[in-house]
Amino acid sequence: MKRGIIAVAVVLLGFVFPGVANAETPPGCSSAAQIGSTAYVKYRGNNIASVKQFAGCGSNYSYVYMWESFRNSGHHWITQTAVAVYSSASDSTPDSHKGGSSNPYDPKELWSKPADTLDKCTAAYGLVSVAQDDNFTAYTGKRC
Repeated sequence: MKRGIIAVAVVLLGFVFPGVANAETPPGCSSAAQIGSTAYVKYRGNNIASVKQFAGCGSNYSYVYMWESFRNSGHHWITQTAVAVYSSASDSTPDSHKGGSSNPYDPKELWSKPADTLDKCTAAYGLVSVAQDDNFTAYTGKRC
């Protein structure tokens, strides 16, 4: 009986908090864990994607998850992600982007390639290019 109630509660939470990213680990690195807070790509005032940074297996990774509400909106999009690298903690503009990945076919999620940047100040970068509209981006908080 308790298991049934718990299962129903978990399903209902999925309806209460739709579109929350449930990323676990990048492909090929089960020990990676999220570092820093999640950033959100906005489109017309609404969150359409989550952007996260992970560290593990000697690398940093960036991750973009497209929210279900946007995936079901009828729009088409291209997603790009990379690890943004900064010279110092005080810099506001990244010097470069490492491990870039892109997917032009309305992806649900996208991981960057591993970036050898654990000894640098980094942030995850996510870009969503909405067809016949514009590019929308977000950076997570910088981690040094």
